[in-house]
Amino acid sequence: MEQLAMVENAPPSRGRLKLWGIILVAATPLIAAMVMYFGRIGIPSGTTNYGDLIIPPLDALEIGVSLPETRLDEITQADGKRQWLMVTVAGDACSERCLQALYLSRQINVALGKEADRVGRALLAGAGDAALQQALNDYPRMLPASFSSADMEGLRAKLDKHNIQLQPYDMLLMDPLGNIMMHYSEKHDGKAILEDLKRLLKVSKIG
Repeated sequence: MEQLAMVENAPPSRGRLKLWGIILVAATPLIAAMVMYFGRIGIPSGTTNYGDLIIPPLDALEIGVSLPETRLDEITQADGKRQWLMVTVAGDACSERCLQALYLSRQINVALGKEADRVGRALLAGAGDAALQQALNDYPRMLPASFSSADMEGLRAKLDKHNIQLQPYDMLLMDPLGNIMMHYSEKHDGKAILEDLKRLLKVSKIG
């Protein structure tokens, strides 16, 4: 019995300690990443994207973005996947600044080259604005979506919670699942938006 007790109380073998050491080394990066992510500890302020990332993303329907059902086929690719959408926010009217923003979104789309078909464009603006109607005539592939001043204020309030200040003629990026996940203001030039889109399209599995 005394000999059995000595075996039971014996220290762990060197092999077992080595095994636990290997497990600990392998698990440490994962544990550290979880602590950083969920505890928001040690996360660098710099990111690889130029736009303002919206986390968690906003459901487009919940913020009043409703695209015309009769034109949804225009943002559906041949494989059935929806396009990414560059969404320009104009509010009640489409001014000269709005027209510049629409021109910019088209130029970005063209600059995507062979990936251009994966990205569509939409405009949120008041339905009765004459300049809006003219803009839509000039940009026939632009999808219109009625968006009132009340909708604008509601969206602005939601983005305020993400520390994002929404201004008229800003651009939002919507993923193929209908999530608004990126914001671009006047400070973001076309090159920055294009770089973000290229990066997203390269890794995207949903559109």
